[in-house]
Amino acid sequence: MKAGFKVLDSDLHTFEPQDLWIRYLDDRFADRVPDLPRRRPEAAPASPRHPLLAAAAAAGYDPPSHLAAMDVEGIDVAVLFGTRGRHVQMYDDIDPDYAAALARAHNEWSRDFCAAAPDRLKFAAQIAYHDVSQAVREVRRAVDDLGAVAVVGNPNPVNGRHVHDACFEPLWQAIEELGVPYCFHPTGVWTLKDDIGRRFSGQIGAHLLADAARNPIELMLAFASLVAGGVLERHPGLVCAFLEGGCGWLPWWLERLDDTIEKFPENIDVPLSLKPSGYFQRQCFVGAEASERGLPHVVAALGDATVVFATDYPHRDSLFPKTTDTLIARADIADDAKRRILWDNPLRLYRRADLSSMPPLMHHGGQR
Repeated sequence: MKAGFKVLDSDLHTFEPQDLWIRYLDDRFADRVPDLPRRRPEAAPASPRHPLLAAAAAAGYDPPSHLAAMDVEGIDVAVLFGTRGRHVQMYDDIDPDYAAALARAHNEWSRDFCAAAPDRLKFAAQIAYHDVSQAVREVRRAVDDLGAVAVVGNPNPVNGRHVHDACFEPLWQAIEELGVPYCFHPTGVWTLKDDIGRRFSGQIGAHLLADAARNPIELMLAFASLVAGGVLERHPGLVCAFLEGGCGWLPWWLERLDDTIEKFPENIDVPLSLKPSGYFQRQCFVGAEASERGLPHVVAALGDATVVFATDYPHRDSLFPKTTDTLIARADIADDAKRRILWDNPLRLYRRADLSSMPPLMHHGGQR
């Protein structure tokens, strides 16, 4: 808790040790333990911002250091997402069995990481898109047996198959039945063939352009795919979150999509009962950055019921140790909206994180 506000971090990261795969990967792949070369440091550097950063790095970003960081930020509960664990799967041509084994290993490690404080640490299970039948099995195992409160995947296509491809129908059906959200979360790597960042590969300013463009644009396209392909229409109980791309893009993109459908109805390939904005309000959430200038405009345009808070600790772009303070101190966001963004909305998104206190997930209310 911070300044009287309860806080659920919707997107806090682990920074996994290399021996994760030595300890958890299926023995069949013992000769294929991944080693991810780093383009540049992926975790928050040791800096004068707070001495805990250096201590956490020295401790390998273990559970005690994560809990200490959460205490500094005033975070009551955090949902954890992998970093390197997802990087090693982000290849189109990876062997499907190997990709599925990497996901299983990471989910088991995440379960054990959260066991250090199960009331405060929750995790999103990762899956591999390469074999949908294996992804479905892993989703059910991760949620039912390991205790995952969400599923995470990239917004990008893999092997040319977009998220609305018919092959993914069993996956969306399983996630809808399990009652957990699917979190679209880009990764800061260039390894997938269909990635906005690859457009600039080898060009001047490539890293700057990719860092600015990748996350919001990939999330925008994923949401549009879910609408245009009829996924949200066919699965009204499927809840999706779009994380680590800011929220300022959302009002414009919904308006653009709504306008396009109104002007070109002949281009609608599947029956849609709602406008794109209606699907988002009914079953989607977006992650906001605490310092995002456009946040008040998003609240004014769409209400505050679809926005969730995240720190992105311990990554380089996190505002740690002032992420929570930054949002709470804002004079352009009402206190009621802050409470919903910091706690109420994340609870509705991650309803399995605390079943004893969860209100219904759907039917967004809130400020308009």
